[in-house]
Amino acid sequence: MMKRILSIFAFMLFSCSINDDQVTYEEKIVLWANLRSNFPLIDTVFVSKSASLNENIPSKDLWIQDAQVHIIGDTVNLYLYPIPGAAGRYFTNSNYIFKGGETYKVQAVVGDDTVSGVTTIPEKMEISAEPQSIYNCKDNNYNVPEVNINNYDPWSFPPITGAIDTLTLQQGECFTESFASYPLFKINFNEEDYQTVRIMTFALEADSVDLEPYTDTNNDGIWNTDEYFDDWNQNGLRDSCFINLIYDTTYKDVYELWKETYPRGSNADLGWKKNTPFRYNPWPWNVETSPVSMTWLFYDYYGLQLITFQATDDATFNYFQGLPEFNQFVMPNSNIVNGYGLVSSSASKSFLIYLIRDDSNNP
Repeated sequence: MMKRILSIFAFMLFSCSINDDQVTYEEKIVLWANLRSNFPLIDTVFVSKSASLNENIPSKDLWIQDAQVHIIGDTVNLYLYPIPGAAGRYFTNSNYIFKGGETYKVQAVVGDDTVSGVTTIPEKMEISAEPQSIYNCKDNNYNVPEVNINNYDPWSFPPITGAIDTLTLQQGECFTESFASYPLFKINFNEEDYQTVRIMTFALEADSVDLEPYTDTNNDGIWNTDEYFDDWNQNGLRDSCFINLIYDTTYKDVYELWKETYPRGSNADLGWKKNTPFRYNPWPWNVETSPVSMTWLFYDYYGLQLITFQATDDATFNYFQGLPEFNQFVMPNSNIVNGYGLVSSSASKSFLIYLIRDDSNNP
């Protein structure tokens, strides 16, 4: 028995050992590019030199301005020109539409050096709204509606093409407690086709400005100086704020617990923006299984929301598997030949919802 235990211990010790060999740094060209299915080139292609961590060199000196950059497919060879005033950025005048399911190579030639990366664009991103259901919490039943996901087309003008559902973000134990809290709605996607899907919530009214919220104690519809107000920027004055930010007094603490502390305006900002809380927009999240319960954690602002389900290529999945936040013992798996960086691609589907506060408990 003792011999067997020692054998098991030895197996665990050696099978779990970590390869901590140091990687020898080499200066190489860095190439970043992203292609989107059914779109022309939207993001600029970046080309730069690399630098080691102990090099004291300004980042602006690393950009490469004289690269020969091409995007090559079976039936296309696009030349990308350097953008004036934006060193290291390259773009094209072509309206060529990149096609899902096809393979493209992005290549940069700098002197005698050639770097390139290949991506196969995901063929499609299919989503569907989950039918209406019931969410049970603490012996109470709450309706989970089916939402309209066919209301946005970036190629039409205006892009809103259908009815937009208005949803209320409620607060409390059943609604703002965890990942398993009440879902405002649920979305299915073709999970069998992809290893991971990114969801991005872009608040289209994040920049709306109004005076800080107050409690209308005497119900006269105006703020009186003896009435309480939420001093978001902590300057002792009732002044402006990003009014659609989800920063309700009873909500912000649990929100910071599950996400992070709210960023605030710097001392360089003027007036009310100094020390004013905000959230970076859009907010991304990676998922692997369907259906997705779209709980409170997917939103940072009230108002109109553009929600995008984005299928990423295998190169993106492999690269992010090696980032420190996913696995600190694995280097990023770049698909760049003779260099660093990533050539990636995606296919996406977007729709709109409108998110409002729960005012049922307000006087």
